[in-house]
Amino acid sequence: MTAVARANGTERHHRRRRVAVAIAAIPILAGCGGTTSERDFCTQYADLAKAADQMKQEDPLNAEAGELRAAADDFQAELDQFQAVSEGRLDTALTTLRDDIDAVRQAALDARGDALETARPLLEDAMDDVSQAWVVVQDIATLECEAA
Repeated sequence: MTAVARANGTERHHRRRRVAVAIAAIPILAGCGGTTSERDFCTQYADLAKAADQMKQEDPLNAEAGELRAAADDFQAELDQFQAVSEGRLDTALTTLRDDIDAVRQAALDARGDALETARPLLEDAMDDVSQAWVVVQDIATLECEAA
């Protein structure tokens, strides 16, 4: 793949994420309020943010595969809890984030023993994708929680 093709693919990928943010924000902005469900949403979001911070602490160039898998598993578990209270408002963004977390898990599973050094660039790319997807979820959830 040429650098131009890779750049074009990355640009399309970022454009799709921005569109997903805009679409996902519509029902959130329309339904702001301080209900119990909103408080549950914001509480779960805070727990998810802690798991995201823990995963960001893992350096894909130095961490053990097991550490990356464990961080991804924890992040995924918190994501499941958050999605349960989000009432479908963030499904597109959460699906993207879930897919990216799963890519980290899978790369870490594949990176056993000597293969870990070879897989580090793939792990680094997967972690970058998680960071980008997390920013989308973070922006939308922060906006909703501030409005609640």
